[in-house]
Amino acid sequence: MQVLKVETTHKRIKMNRNTRKVLDYISHVEKQVKQMSYVKWLKKEVEINGTGTHKYRIKCGPNKGKVL
Repeated sequence: MQVLKVETTHKRIKMNRNTRKVLDYISHVEKQVKQMSYVKWLKKEVEINGTGTHKYRIKCGPNKGKVL
């Protein structure tokens, strides 16, 4: 998906309702794309068997910590 960049100036531009809605939508989509890229790149890989993700790890008793 290609996102168009919209540059705003300090001058007040007379816009109709449709133009304003389109510009608001474009800025909203840009924020979503940026947020999703953060989610994609900041996820950490799960350590296999680190916390019992592969097999069951006993949590209490004399065999605490052993993986079954």
